[in-house]
Amino acid sequence: MAAPDLETLLDFETNIESAAETFLSTDTGLATSSIFVQLDESDLVLPRLSVMFELGEADDPPDERSSTSPVLAYRKYNGTLTVRVVTRASLDGSNSDHRSYRAKVRKSLLINATNFDTEVSTGVSVLPYYDVKYLRPSGTQFDIDGDLAISTLSYEVRFAIRNDAWPI
Repeated sequence: MAAPDLETLLDFETNIESAAETFLSTDTGLATSSIFVQLDESDLVLPRLSVMFELGEADDPPDERSSTSPVLAYRKYNGTLTVRVVTRASLDGSNSDHRSYRAKVRKSLLINATNFDTEVSTGVSVLPYYDVKYLRPSGTQFDIDGDLAISTLSYEVRFAIRNDAWPI
């Protein structure tokens, strides 16, 4: 599917965060109103997931845009996807809701999960301009901040712009 313009195609952060918001909602059972991407402004909603994608380097060498276009372009990129799970810290220390959401996020982001491929309920690709080639857990950090339990799960992502995604 071709992007409507280059700006849309090259807005990697918005496209990847939006895709993650969609499949994480399906996989965790949280409403999309409890999942936020990095530029969302919101009141504190609990439980919540905060999703952020940070673009890293492009991979050398540049490739032809597609089999029909000899124009060279960087098509392969690296980045970091971070999902923050935030719940109320339990008084008894069990944090069972927090543990459950954290495990559901991990399940959703397994390399063999149908995460960035197809949205289960609609059958439509949640990431129509890119192919995710590599998705590797790269660590988790856990904190208690007052009444909040916070787990930050990080993933290394490698993706490529699809041949048919370049606007005409």
